[in-house]
Amino acid sequence: MMAEAARNQKLGTLLRMHEAAFQEMGGVPEEILYDRMKTIWTGTDERGEIIWNAVFLDFARYWGFRPRLCRPYRAQTKGKIESGVKYVRRNFLCGLQGREPGSLGDLNAELRCWISEVANQRVHGTTHEQVLIRWDEDRVNLQPVNGRPSYPYCDDEQRKVARDAYVSWQGSRYSVPWQYAGKEVWVRVQGGDVEVRYGAERIALHAQAAKRHQIVTQSEHHQGIPLGAARTGKTLIHIQQGAPVVEQRPLEAYESLAMGGGAR
Repeated sequence: MMAEAARNQKLGTLLRMHEAAFQEMGGVPEEILYDRMKTIWTGTDERGEIIWNAVFLDFARYWGFRPRLCRPYRAQTKGKIESGVKYVRRNFLCGLQGREPGSLGDLNAELRCWISEVANQRVHGTTHEQVLIRWDEDRVNLQPVNGRPSYPYCDDEQRKVARDAYVSWQGSRYSVPWQYAGKEVWVRVQGGDVEVRYGAERIALHAQAAKRHQIVTQSEHHQGIPLGAARTGKTLIHIQQGAPVVEQRPLEAYESLAMGGGAR
């Protein structure tokens, strides 16, 4: 078992925790089963096929695992995930007995200790074997990590560009080209600058605001905006919704990364 507590369920947090698990386990499973969390899928198409979050699907391809979604209300799959969560909640969290950790770091330190001393020492209810002994047998089937660098989106946060072509980040608003209004973008701080990317393309770079509640604008981002008047009298940008774009990389690029080639 590997478990970690977090303050949010953002995609970037989820991907970072995946990579922490891969490093701790020393490999990557061929298949990972998920509860129906909206972080990783957006719905189904007309054939009933799952529409995965584009960045999450690219992450899965990067690490070489096949994502699988639980069928709703099907205990054979959904129960596998829920039982693990219940085990942690009933045995670890209830075992704190009113002791409140001083920080998230303290909570995770206690959680790691409990996993090592209790969870991984127990006889599992399904396999009827001690978890650590069974793990020694199963771990040889993992795909090796091979020193592969972190997936490039893990430190970014996803934001939706507002209809006025600004994106909110850490209490301030930053302009982006108006063509991206309504689209999902990725934002991160890099060297004191705020970088906004759409897929693999950088679409805006601003000096980070010195304080909160500032509006940072590059005038060229809003040149040529097609404006329309709503019934309320407000000025709106005419936007056309589109699916988020993720860089499409051939398998050779991933193989190059695994061999230390540094491809992006």
